[in-house]
Amino acid sequence: MSREFRHQASLLLNLILVIVVLVLVRHKSERAPATIVREVAPARITNEAPVITEQPKLPQYTDIASAPDRRRWLVDQLRAAGVPNDVVARVVMADLDDYWQKRIDEGALKSHGDPDTMAALHLEEEKDTDAQMRAALGDAGFRLWDQKNMLHEANIGRVPLTGSEADSIYDMKKKLQQTQWDLEQARIDGDMDDAEIDDATTKAYSEFNQQMKTLLGDDRYAQSQGVDPGAAAANLRQDLAKANPSDAQFQQILTAQQQLDDRRSQLDKQFQDDPSSPDYAAQIKALNDARDQEYQRVLGTNVFDALQKGQDIGYTEMKKYENIWGLDDGKIDYVYGAMKYYEKSAQDYEAAAKTLESQGQTVDWDAVNKNLQQFAQQTQQSLQTYLGQDSFNEMQRNGILQFSLSPQRGQIH
Repeated sequence: MSREFRHQASLLLNLILVIVVLVLVRHKSERAPATIVREVAPARITNEAPVITEQPKLPQYTDIASAPDRRRWLVDQLRAAGVPNDVVARVVMADLDDYWQKRIDEGALKSHGDPDTMAALHLEEEKDTDAQMRAALGDAGFRLWDQKNMLHEANIGRVPLTGSEADSIYDMKKKLQQTQWDLEQARIDGDMDDAEIDDATTKAYSEFNQQMKTLLGDDRYAQSQGVDPGAAAANLRQDLAKANPSDAQFQQILTAQQQLDDRRSQLDKQFQDDPSSPDYAAQIKALNDARDQEYQRVLGTNVFDALQKGQDIGYTEMKKYENIWGLDDGKIDYVYGAMKYYEKSAQDYEAAAKTLESQGQTVDWDAVNKNLQQFAQQTQQSLQTYLGQDSFNEMQRNGILQFSLSPQRGQIH
């Protein structure tokens, strides 16, 4: 979350606090007696000084030391003022964001940005935010707020849902969220390697998607994911905008894409119990290769290559910062080609090793890792020599040059 957004949220929080205080003061002046009460006996007159008593002061926001206590105090005041649940949630979230940003900044400073330390902090932030929001809003208020957020992620196409469908999808999403947290904790603790976690994550999402299909049916599920025929055509036209295809070309590509989506849906069902199967990965790769070949046939090689570059984040970043990084069109094309060759070669090599293993052959994964490391180092050294140290460092620092793969057994660092 950006500092600008946190600043705006802080301003919103302060504004609402001011409004709440004004409302409370107004209500208090209308309904409550003055804080100083002169108690004088009504039946007789005396020369004694009247007794003056002061009612105890209510705790103020700044007098409460504990952050959770302050948050509960704030929620109580907002509730008393009749502030809606969504507004209360936004105020509490702003307070939590500010609290966690300070903790993360402190953690980054103390650990010098250690990846494991930061990953653990971010996981703690997600879990704590969930727990604190539930504590602040109550079970019913939390579910009302959280369900809206979860359904926004799961139902991109805004398919109308019944109450029972909404409840079921929310429960499924919370289960998926807990699985993600458990897997991230396993990564941090070193109980699972990246490949195992990737497989488990893929399986969890596959199960969730299949449950969604069972609940909504294929057509409504497709619409919920924004991939119904109308949305798919609109998305594809937007993706192809720079290629500016003719109506005939667009229709050919749309047909090919629809066939690919249908075939992929069939594969998802076929391999739903084993999404990490090498056979599944090989068939998906074959589908993607066939799609690329059809795009190239319809659009022509030059237009297709330009389209691929325009959709590649690394290429667009190099074009955007070419002057700062000391690049020109020739260097950008060279780096783009070298990285694409590296990625495809490494993926093909890894896929071949997985296929051999699935056929019952023994694969020396230590040797696979070593070969991939050597290939990465060779590609890296070649680019470093070609670009020069300064340009190479800038591009690597900005994440353009990534030389890390995680085979099925072991990891490449």
